[in-house]
Amino acid sequence: MALKLARERAYRAEHIRWDEIEVAAREVARTQGEHYAIGFALKSLNDGHSFYRPPPKLAPAEPATGPVSGGAPRVLSTLGELRGGIPIIQINGWSGSERDAFAATAALRSHVKSALAEPRCGVVLDFSGNSGGNMWPMLVGLSPLLSEGVLGSFRSAAGANHVIEKRAGSILFRRAVHPLNQATDLLPSNRAGRVAVVVGAKSASSGEIVPIMFHGQSNVRFFGTQTAGLSTANSTFRLPNGGLANITTAVTLDRNGRVFAEHIEPEVVSEHPLEEAARWISSGCHAGER
Repeated sequence: MALKLARERAYRAEHIRWDEIEVAAREVARTQGEHYAIGFALKSLNDGHSFYRPPPKLAPAEPATGPVSGGAPRVLSTLGELRGGIPIIQINGWSGSERDAFAATAALRSHVKSALAEPRCGVVLDFSGNSGGNMWPMLVGLSPLLSEGVLGSFRSAAGANHVIEKRAGSILFRRAVHPLNQATDLLPSNRAGRVAVVVGAKSASSGEIVPIMFHGQSNVRFFGTQTAGLSTANSTFRLPNGGLANITTAVTLDRNGRVFAEHIEPEVVSEHPLEEAARWISSGCHAGER
């Protein structure tokens, strides 16, 4: 079933010699077992992002063959302050239950509200350690910092675009209001004149996709270093054996239609991005940008 799903849904499916992969996968299954064969098949997509997660009872003995989000921090965000009184919100990689997602979204939104409780020249969003997970608590929590309209989209191999947008303050996906918008109605008292997005080599998957939703916004600038290059979108499929096939099914586009199939290259490359970001925000700190 994993091979069938990969052939039908994977973004890179048309570039794969499936007859050869199927023969090789059968040999891996014969010599090493089903779980290794599934992992081999998904790794053969060569997109760097598709992976297999075996059933929980087998996970210790049969490690996942790709990015692991299960060990992501349980705290989605923390709030601090940089020199000069510039607020910084650290957004961590995160995964959890639906109930946890509501709580995480509300906590992040609370941090946004607190950061802008008084007039500020801007805010820093630090994704430099964000290895991915569930993108929606991140995006919905940060939505007051995003402009209205189309934010980006996921494009499948068939060319179908699944749009992410902000309308009347809510995040929508495929024209439907995302359920996590119900997590909170908190809004900051003031706007952020500038938003600095910090990324780095550890920014991966959702830790790249959410920053892409800010890309192209007029008051946003990116700082840091090249990201991990896993900005493609994955879909998760449960297999008959209880395992999960995480398959890259789409590339991510920003609000202007720019395709991000791999890395994000920040506009300001720096080994000290937080300091650079704070300086940029402070440089715009006058009445016209408050």
